[in-house]
Order: sequence, then structure tokens, then C-alpha cells
Amino acid sequence: MSDLITPRKEVVAGHFAPEPFKNYAWAELEQFRPWIDGVCFNPACSEVFDKNRDWQVYCCTACETAGTNEARKWGHKMAMPLLIHRMGKYAADGTAQKALTTAARRYVTRVQSEWLADRGRRIEGVNKS
Repeated sequence: MSDLITPRKEVVAGHFAPEPFKNYAWAELEQFRPWIDGVCFNPACSEVFDKNRDWQVYCCTACETAGTNEARKWGHKMAMPLLIHRMGKYAADGTAQKALTTAARRYVTRVQSEWLADRGRRIEGVNKS
């Protein structure tokens, strides 16, 4: 059994994860929201609903789960290129690292466009029904 480690007064508490985007950009989201209040943000649903909370963007738990799964699907595709882009942001021109960084940036832009188009198609599918 080990002894408990007593924290020292001069040690600063670390933050090991960035806060959620909704917290980080709270003031900006108050000015402009990329969703319509009271309309489900799940493009396959897009139902009008009565919000229970000011921050609610999905009409139900199933749509929130679908939104989480959508973010996972697209986020996993972009995670490595985003990291590579940040790692090589200041790479010297003409180097292999700069070429990879540029390819990563192009890829992220392409996937973002495909994600947005996919959401648009799903919204259109709901509106045609």
C-alpha cells in the first residue's frame, strides 16, 4: 500500500482537456447560432419541438445520440489530418512535412464540405417526405 501524495502549494492545477465548444464560444453562439431554436439539429429529423432548456438543440435523446454518432463518424475522419496540420503549421516551404501539412488541410476542407453536403441531402430528404 502506498502513501497518499500530498499536493504541494506551488503546483498549478492542470487542465487536461479543452472545454466543450459550446462553453468556449458561448458569447459568439449567443450572437449567432448555427441551428434554428426549436428545430431539431438532426438533419434526418428537423422536427419543431418545445425546448426544455435554453441550450437544447435536439428534440429527443435518440436525435442527440444520432448527432453524437454523426460527429464521431466525421470527426474520426478529420482527427489525424487536423493533428498533422497543427504539427506542421510552421514547417518550412518545400519540405515533405509542408507538403503533408498542405494535404491534411485540403483533406479537412474536403471532408467538411462533404459533411455539410451530406447534412443538406438529409434535410432535403425530410422536406420531401
